[in-house]
Amino acid sequence: MNNKNKEAKNILMVTAFPTYGAGSGVQVTALANSYLKEGRNVTIITANNKTDFDKIPGVKYHIVPFKSEEENPEVIPGQCDFNYLMFTTHTESTANFWDASLEQIREYEQAFKNAINEEVRETKPDIIHGQHNWISTAIATETGIPVVTTIHGTDLMGFERSKEELKKVRNALKNETDPEKLKHLKEEEEKYNLYIEYANRAAINSSKIIVISEAQEEKFKELFPLAASKVELIENGYDTSKFYVDKSATKEDTIGSLVSQNTPDGKIDLDYDKLVVFVGKFADFKGIDVMLDAAKTYEEELGAQGINPLTIIVGSGQLEDDLKAQANELQLKNTHFVGRKNTDEVRRIQSLADVSLIPSRNEPFGLVVIEGMACGHPVIGTNSGGIPGILNVEKKDISDKSKTYVTPVGVLVPMDDSEALSNAVCDVLTEKDKFDNDFIVDYTKKHYSQEGITREILGLFDNVVDSREDRLYNDEER
Repeated sequence: MNNKNKEAKNILMVTAFPTYGAGSGVQVTALANSYLKEGRNVTIITANNKTDFDKIPGVKYHIVPFKSEEENPEVIPGQCDFNYLMFTTHTESTANFWDASLEQIREYEQAFKNAINEEVRETKPDIIHGQHNWISTAIATETGIPVVTTIHGTDLMGFERSKEELKKVRNALKNETDPEKLKHLKEEEEKYNLYIEYANRAAINSSKIIVISEAQEEKFKELFPLAASKVELIENGYDTSKFYVDKSATKEDTIGSLVSQNTPDGKIDLDYDKLVVFVGKFADFKGIDVMLDAAKTYEEELGAQGINPLTIIVGSGQLEDDLKAQANELQLKNTHFVGRKNTDEVRRIQSLADVSLIPSRNEPFGLVVIEGMACGHPVIGTNSGGIPGILNVEKKDISDKSKTYVTPVGVLVPMDDSEALSNAVCDVLTEKDKFDNDFIVDYTKKHYSQEGITREILGLFDNVVDSREDRLYNDEER
């Protein structure tokens, strides 16, 4: 008998990264928490180099263990003898897919294969929610359980880079005669072929592909045309219990407790008039170097008008030393790096901010955009990826990417344009561009609350599972 309206009761989430410290990890945590609230059972397979991290009560965690780069790393049974691999960088790992050896990738494959097969046997998931169109998701599609894959953007960048690196390797192979170098190049060729094959397999074998912005949908369909019909656009959401206008936040307690990493005494002068905030990892595509150049200009221009801005930079990553050196060279007067902060600390900082900056060169969605807006202020972001959609600007209205666009919830500026970014900051802080912060909060909650988006995703899961049951039933009847 056909079991109609079957529900995806048991959900297995598979992510190759930790569930914190980067946008995709934060999103996995928010989704898992919301799935749980909707009465679903949740297991998360996650890479990590430690066992002690914030976990959601009621969610089962299966750690794929890796070795930390810390001086005295935690020894986890069965861990890979290298850190978890990233597309760019992570707050607790500088290891990446590009520097990894073929031998390490084979070990990496096996570690995820073991974890996924074990959880499929033990938890018997109705559906697997794969994160990133990459290795672990491709492995998940081999289990026979339907897979819905969420694209996060860095996976698409990784696919394109793999093709570029493969071309370089093949060109190098044409002229290389040294046996050792030939061996290395052939292994690199196999590695990049493997990445491309896994990405293609994940896309083609997934039941559905969730993209989080129109720009991402366009890019995915260009790169994986055979999977284009599977695409569903569902934007990311934010946890309304974590990000809101925190009225308990005070300048003295919140900003006063921060320690500047780029001043001799670590002190931050609280005698400021306006607060500018950046939150994110220190990767090249985040455009923090452009923001620092802009800070030099807006500090001087606002200062000339008797306004003293404070800029707080929250985060860390591989480019940290370079960015601090740039800030020092620019002789920024009141711009401070304060390191990584937990969600509660970020919320309090953002609740005091007058504006958040998102100067990205390529931002697949921009979760930090909606988190800043939820905390009650406008956001200045670049005309990149999913940012225009979040700032309520339709694609057809922003065809000229050299222009600045002001919306009811923020400002859209050209990429890699420190002058435009600085001008936008000055216009917001001098109230040349006026915003209704209450409207921004209401707009964000209405369009991006996790609860509504979760119900949309679960509806997709249920449809996939129900369709599979129909096919199995029809096959049995035949």
